[in-house]
Amino acid sequence: MKTFREFILEGQSREDAEKKRQAKDNPDEWRVRNTGGGSWTTKRKKSIQGQGERRSANLKAINKKELEDHAKRNLHPSPSKTANKALKIERQRKKDQRSEAQSKSRETGKQHDVDHVQAQANRKRNSDRWHKIHPGDASDNRRVIPQSDNLKKNSKDTGGKKTTRSGVIMRALQRARS
Repeated sequence: MKTFREFILEGQSREDAEKKRQAKDNPDEWRVRNTGGGSWTTKRKKSIQGQGERRSANLKAINKKELEDHAKRNLHPSPSKTANKALKIERQRKKDQRSEAQSKSRETGKQHDVDHVQAQANRKRNSDRWHKIHPGDASDNRRVIPQSDNLKKNSKDTGGKKTTRSGVIMRALQRARS
């Protein structure tokens, strides 16, 4: 008898998945996706879009108001300008991470992803403090790794020191001031 892992990894080749997509009534509504370990499947584009929207709602990026509030509380000179500069630096760091993933993919021939080091907090288990404990989609919580490693990792933390949202905001403002 096969284990669940063997059953999942038994999947089909990309060519087989593409044939399956073409055989559907509306093949343009479907997309071939890599499920990891050399296995491929088909998935509705609408489903993929919905997943992206749910993830972006959960992993919120740092916003100007959070940066400004922290700067005001800690008596930074011109909190608004400091927050704008920190936000600009944060966006540039994220852009650099995406371009690094693309360049590594081109160099090695293997797909690379920008991964979140600290996974999304369990909203049901930590509903009262969920918004306070996770760093969200911050550049300090992201790294570039091969797609195969990212798919194996799934939504698990990689361990190490936990990053909080307030810590991310504090480091962003420090980068803006220096």
